[in-house]
Order: sequence, then structure tokens, then C-alpha cells
Amino acid sequence: MSNDPSNSKLSRRAMMKIGGMALVGVWSQRELPAIAGRLQRPSGNPEASGKPIFLPPDGSTDVAVHSRAENLFWTDVMMEHAGFFAMLMPGLELASQRGQAENFQRSFQTQYDRARTATLDRTNCAAFNRSTIELIKPFLEYKQRMLDAQNSGKIRTLVFPLFFDHTVREAQRAAMRLEKLSAGDATLNYPEVVDFWSAGMSDHSEFIAHLLDPQVQDFISQALDSSAVFKGFNQGNHDHALPGGAIVLATEELIDFETTIEAGINTGRIKSIIHPTLADHMRRETLKFVDELKRTGAKT
Repeated sequence: MSNDPSNSKLSRRAMMKIGGMALVGVWSQRELPAIAGRLQRPSGNPEASGKPIFLPPDGSTDVAVHSRAENLFWTDVMMEHAGFFAMLMPGLELASQRGQAENFQRSFQTQYDRARTATLDRTNCAAFNRSTIELIKPFLEYKQRMLDAQNSGKIRTLVFPLFFDHTVREAQRAAMRLEKLSAGDATLNYPEVVDFWSAGMSDHSEFIAHLLDPQVQDFISQALDSSAVFKGFNQGNHDHALPGGAIVLATEELIDFETTIEAGINTGRIKSIIHPTLADHMRRETLKFVDELKRTGAKT
């Protein structure tokens, strides 16, 4: 298959117009006027539900503002990872591993709640970032242990090894991003953004393909096509002028697809074993990718 996204089957088809895309920030009243033009509310479609995604205002280089947004985003992601693990580790033989996941879920919920109410500025954001990193470190180790145990046959869970690996990479990225902000640097590096997120988007599409009902062939095919497109972006070809717009377009089309899947799951129109929280989780991560791409200067 060609790596040129224009040759893929991803398009803004009529069937993908079910849901709306919500980019919603949660900020204090003091911050809200500065970012009011940045926020987009849900389209009004009751099927376009889900959590908000927390993004800094356009053009901001304030490490405290970015720290708050990154803490809100990543503690929510880590909390949900732990919830997925607990959900997919049934039975008495996995009680210990499931209990550990539930403990991590509670820890990240607490940190998320702290991030929502914290007043971060340049004097204290590094310390808050470090407190989140210290929560991520043991969770990262747990994820890696579970991946190794699953791969070696020591445990039998319902978690794909790829999902363990995917979440390991996300924990590493979260810690790296918070470390960089703590050092006073809010910039994003285009090759790093493309490498990290395009691999994640390929994973998302493969998860969707393998969790849809086997008879939903059109959606399965579209998900696999999407995975191939993003694998093509993750080949070290990072001439900024060449792939940026194509990657943004493909990612926005993936948002459409994931929104359609989420709406179809919520209404029962699409058969799958995808939990609604997982569908929304993947969509929010894709929104984050688009935002980071545009902050590097990539244009549609």
C-alpha cells in the first residue's frame, strides 16, 4: 500500500458525519477570556458526548499553562489505562494484578482532581510536574512487568500485548513532556510529535479493527487502512514542508472515524466489544495529536 495518504480510503464520508468534535478546555474564570476563541463546543448532537480535552491557548509558551494542561490530560489518560487493565484482568488468578491497577486508578484520579483545582505558576509548576512524574514511574514499571508477564505466558489477561506496549510508550512520553516543562521549555519538536503520535494512531486503528464485530467488514477495513497510513508517517521522513499538511488531514479524518465509532457504540448501531470509555479515550488522544501538530507549525 502506498504511504501517500491521498491514496488511502480515509475520506470524510457521509457515514462519518454522525458525531461532532469537541475541543473543550476547563480553566479558571481568570484564564477563560484569553482562550475563549480557542474553544469549540460540542455540535449539539447528543451522540457526540464524552470527556473534554484540555489544551493550552493558541500561541501560549507559558510553562505553567502548559503544565496544567499536560497534567490534566496525562493524569486522566493514566487513570483510564489503569481502569482498562482492571476491567481486562478478570478472575481470582488475576486478583493481585487487578488490585494494583485499581490502586493506580485511584492515585491518578486524586492527582487529576488536584490538577483541576491547583493554581500553577512559574514558581510551583515544576514541583507539581514532579509529583505527577513520581506517580507515573511505578505505573510505568507495572505496565512493563505486565507486558513481560503476558508475553512470557506467566499471566493470561484480556489485554493485548500491543496495548500494554502502547501504554508504556504513553507513560514514557508523559514523563518526558513534564520533565521538559519543568526545565522551562514548552516547545514541541515536530519529528518527535510525528514519531510518537503516528505510532499511537496506528495502534488505535488496529485496536478498533480487532475489537469490532467480525461482520462489520467496512469499518474493519477502514481501520486497517488507517493503521497503514499512520505507519507510513512513522518511517523517519520528517521534512517539515512535505508531510505536515497530509498528516494533519489524515489525523482529522481519523477523528471523524473515531467519533463515528464512538457514536455507533453508544447508540448500538455499530457492533463491537469496544467499551465506550475506550472509544472516547482514543478520540481524545487523536485530538491531542492534531493540537500538537499545529503547534509545531504543520498546516492543513
